[in-house]
Amino acid sequence: MAKALFLFALASMALFSLAIGQNADSFEPNNEIGDADELGVGQMVNASISPAQDYDCYKIHLDSPGVLSAQLSAIPDEMKGRIDFYGKNFNWITRKDAENPGENVILTVDIGKAGWYYFGIGDLNGGSYKSDYSFSVSFEPIIDEEPNGEIGDAVEIKPGEIIRAYVFPAQDWDVYKIFLNSTGVLQASLADVPRSITGSMKGRIDLYGKNMNWITRSDAANPGDDVALTVDIGYPGWYYLGVGDLNSGSYNMTYSFGTAFKPVVDLEPNNEIGDAVEIKMGSEIKGYIFPASDYDVYKVYIGARSIQASLYSVPKSTQASMKGRIDLYGKNYNWITRADAEKPGDDVLLKAELPNAGWYYFGIGDLNGGSYDEEYALKVA
Repeated sequence: MAKALFLFALASMALFSLAIGQNADSFEPNNEIGDADELGVGQMVNASISPAQDYDCYKIHLDSPGVLSAQLSAIPDEMKGRIDFYGKNFNWITRKDAENPGENVILTVDIGKAGWYYFGIGDLNGGSYKSDYSFSVSFEPIIDEEPNGEIGDAVEIKPGEIIRAYVFPAQDWDVYKIFLNSTGVLQASLADVPRSITGSMKGRIDLYGKNMNWITRSDAANPGDDVALTVDIGYPGWYYLGVGDLNSGSYNMTYSFGTAFKPVVDLEPNNEIGDAVEIKMGSEIKGYIFPASDYDVYKVYIGARSIQASLYSVPKSTQASMKGRIDLYGKNYNWITRADAEKPGDDVLLKAELPNAGWYYFGIGDLNGGSYDEEYALKVA
């Protein structure tokens, strides 16, 4: 009888010990990623690393891109903690280790896509502990105009419209498209870029043509600076603008991006002699040297006589002024003579004796190779 009571007591103690062990870590078994316990944002769990070499896995569903922060705290003094982070396909992404036993561990990750993510909690010392650790996850959603990280997914923007968006996650690149229905001057501005003590955005604007061909770019001189890109648009159509960060950072603050467009409508195409625009003797014609290095050609039927061609009211500004040229060609497109301005902003006068009646051609250009959104005037008499 005494022996039976003794055996019963041993069995009760074993069951009691097992119950205590089960209550100590109610999340077990979760030492394989396929058995991960689900967590909610802001939820804190208390669990233990036991037995030695234990590895606890948790999973969380995130509904949007954003900044995820996982914290391992209140850990046993001898435990040197590790947080592993995995994607939806159980693919390892990154990790964070404690520097010393007993220290807290914080892992911060940019989440580029919504979905399931997984955490693994372990001890670099391979120990077993009777006391619990605490583990929690916080999340800051960042809702952007995504996907527009590829030129084929560009978001449409109108002239005069301002868009606020994020460079997020790291290496993000945002692309916008704009339709311009005439030639003109396009201005794109990147402002209010993220600035902080830890790191500021050093912005870049890239410009692409309708065939998604790269044209030009403008970069910030320093982190935190605004960026402005001004381009002469020679043909109507779709254009694409890419916004990125030369520091390859990730920011939970928005930038602002906008465009402005000033149409410059000229008598084009007339930059080749075969496309010359007809004018009348004694009539004034106005045109633009636009875009840069533009060359305008006019034709007029003239009898045998003395003529003079006057180029006047040329664009003048403090930044740059047109230094005009008039070329004269014969009916066979043969070059005859020319007259050049002495200084930028000067008028130009070409005089010539024409021995035969026929078509004559006048080419107007800028020796400075500039581009102007103000007209010049031409008269042949």
